[in-house]
Amino acid sequence: ATDVNMARLMTLSCAAAIDEVGPNMARDKIAMIKFVVPELTSRVVDRAVQVHGGAGVCSDFPLARALAGLRTLRIADGPDIVHKRTVALLEIKRMAKQMGLEDELKQRARSRL
Repeated sequence: ATDVNMARLMTLSCAAAIDEVGPNMARDKIAMIKFVVPELTSRVVDRAVQVHGGAGVCSDFPLARALAGLRTLRIADGPDIVHKRTVALLEIKRMAKQMGLEDELKQRARSRL
């Protein structure tokens, strides 16, 4: 229940940020919910499949379709690692700016090109 509430609050926070500052400024929150919510949903469906045993993967129940559909959506929206990388890079940029190291970070990025 805690996981579901966390994901719900993150989604509401993201929606509020998009409304207040726009999608470009809310990129970190968008990227976070793009991996947190699908991971949580997959865990919930996986637990339901475990509870139902063999019936959970039988085509007579919707759980097998849900599990396959969730996996497809996670791939279609981009691998989780891409969203996690986005969050990490945005956090590094935010901290560099806070510490006055923004110019150094830009120089290092240019030198790698």
